[in-house]
Amino acid sequence: MKVRCREWRSARDLLLMLWERCSSGLKMPVHLRHSPGFLGLRREPPPTTLREGNSTAVWAAIRDRLDDSVQAGLTNATGRLLAIEGLHPERRRELLLALLQQLDSVLNQLRGGDQALCMESMWEQLQPELRQQAVTAMAGSYVQIPRNGELESVVTVLLKQADLSGDDGDLPDPTAMLAPLLIDQPVLVNGQLLPADDPRALLQLETLVSNWLVRTAELIGSELLESCGQWPELRRYLLRDSLIATRELDRLRNRLNSQMRWSDWVDRPIQLYESQRTLFQLRQGRIEPLQLIEPRDHELNQLGWWQRQVALLLETRDALAPQVQGLVRRLGDLAVVLLTQVLGRAIGLVGRGIAQGMGRSLGRG
Repeated sequence: MKVRCREWRSARDLLLMLWERCSSGLKMPVHLRHSPGFLGLRREPPPTTLREGNSTAVWAAIRDRLDDSVQAGLTNATGRLLAIEGLHPERRRELLLALLQQLDSVLNQLRGGDQALCMESMWEQLQPELRQQAVTAMAGSYVQIPRNGELESVVTVLLKQADLSGDDGDLPDPTAMLAPLLIDQPVLVNGQLLPADDPRALLQLETLVSNWLVRTAELIGSELLESCGQWPELRRYLLRDSLIATRELDRLRNRLNSQMRWSDWVDRPIQLYESQRTLFQLRQGRIEPLQLIEPRDHELNQLGWWQRQVALLLETRDALAPQVQGLVRRLGDLAVVLLTQVLGRAIGLVGRGIAQGMGRSLGRG
């Protein structure tokens, strides 16, 4: 009877909560508390309140949090070298804020109408223009710097030299980020479908947006470093003070190129074979890596010959590891038998013979 009473009270409380939410027009504040984050990781979000539960309010909350992180300044805790570290702190901040502003414009352009149905194709088409607008906002439309004795517009030269149509193969499917922010699609978190205004879903969407933000800034930052190598006067405006020297800038670019080649030839095939994807999340003023487990068989089948050999070596190691471990174990057992039963007894017999010989010699003396 006590169990039934508890069930009735729980059902009554649930109905009252739903009735209050519906009567208030779905405008009941949702307070974010300490809750499990993306892939079971726990994060401590600052106090945030969503006045509405729609996609616009969710995006506004995510943008405010990312704005605060960028404004406070970011440190690299990824364990790898980032191209945006070479930019002047002010230019880096302006670039990240400009990307957030352009993402907001793209979402407003895609939100509603028939464009939401083909959002993935429209998203890919708008990426080059989005990056160009971010570079323009970061560099300044009217900034001119001497080049070969003449003043030239920084934006004009950068947009002419930089290749902003590149693609990052480690970016996940954009639908997972766009659909909840455009058409209120539920978010899959740890096997549960949750509304986008749920704290766990909101944190997962924030991770996806921050990953896109950092990786897009990396693509632009690499092109900016290349342009600075061809335009020495530009270094004082775009790069940090230590990279004004040609040697330091070339050293940074060489390290980035070596890291990129190693990542493309070795790290990426391993991650694809192990069904892993590295995301970059902004957390308490730090850029931190996050390992995501998801099927990547389609990308694995598209690898080149050399990258396939790396995956083949991993598969061969997995196939031969049990046999090699068994062989090593048997060799170890055989070595133990030889050392204890054969060599040990032989040494014992030799020692006994020496002792007997010495005993006889002493007896005769």
